[in-house]
Amino acid sequence: MKTPATIKDIARASGVSIATVSRVINGTAPVLPETRQRVEEAIRKQDYTPNALAKGLVSRRTSSIGVTIPDISNPYFSSLFCEIEATAHQNGFSVFLFNTMFSSRLSRRPRDFKEQDYFQMLLESQVAGAVIAGGQLDLSAPDPEYQEALRKLSQCVPLVILSDPVPNVTAVYLNREENTGMVQAIEYLASLGHKNIAFLGGEAGITITESRLKVYKDTLLRLGLPVSPDLIHLSDYYVTDGYTAARSLIQNQAHASAVLAVNDNVALGALRAFSEAGIQVPAQISIISCEEFPMASYYTPSLTTVKRHSDLFGHTVIQTLLSVIRKKEIGRIPTITSQLVVRESTARWDAANRM
Repeated sequence: MKTPATIKDIARASGVSIATVSRVINGTAPVLPETRQRVEEAIRKQDYTPNALAKGLVSRRTSSIGVTIPDISNPYFSSLFCEIEATAHQNGFSVFLFNTMFSSRLSRRPRDFKEQDYFQMLLESQVAGAVIAGGQLDLSAPDPEYQEALRKLSQCVPLVILSDPVPNVTAVYLNREENTGMVQAIEYLASLGHKNIAFLGGEAGITITESRLKVYKDTLLRLGLPVSPDLIHLSDYYVTDGYTAARSLIQNQAHASAVLAVNDNVALGALRAFSEAGIQVPAQISIISCEEFPMASYYTPSLTTVKRHSDLFGHTVIQTLLSVIRKKEIGRIPTITSQLVVRESTARWDAANRM
């Protein structure tokens, strides 16, 4: 059996250093055209396949990207990760997933690691770069220990962080949260004659909840519609939380004619609660989700929802990180505008059918 060629063999055959061969393979630094040609010819003749671990030993970096998320079972993070992984593969990078399980839903489970412990795993994996999403980044006040660990990671690994900037942490920050779709959703409900619009789901102290709640209140006030504490029922981001929040709304007899659910999970739980209470959607109450997940069009009724284009965002995240890794100018990051998608869960308000 033929012994596979090594990077040393390629360096010897092309008359260059191992570091130069590595630069040609990884594209991490400019190489003279004639030198690149000699290296590529040696690679073809010896049928050389770069080994990810060997490349890492030479360059102290592998052709891998690390991604940390707080909960892979959350449809937002799972769909975002799939898009990140697909785009990374198209660009010759493999992806390590670090599922930190940092969410209130999972916090009751025994945990051997703090979220920041995964940063050490990223370093030990010798990743070329990393995407940090969710978890403590979503808190209004992240733990100082976490912030310090993130700062140390940023000194060693190129980072794209999906949040607002963190003090003293050098990285590229991307935040897809913007208001267009939510404003459209509330204006659409108002155009259908809805006045008492409830807000369900989301966890207090989480930046996404606070951001969406602010848009909800500001838009209602601008439209001259009531903002009532009886219409706001925070819980969390999962189906059971939507069910609980909708049950609370029903029991409080708040007489809402429409509901803004923080995401599709919460909307699905609310649909179940309204069905059990004999309240018809959309005849007696309309529902709009503030964030679409892949199954929205298959619910009964299908959900009117805000589409935030996670596919485009995932692509943008990796393209940005690759620019950082390759030390290229990032340029203008495209704006991804959310939009309202109208389906069956909303209808014109008829006071005779109030819940």
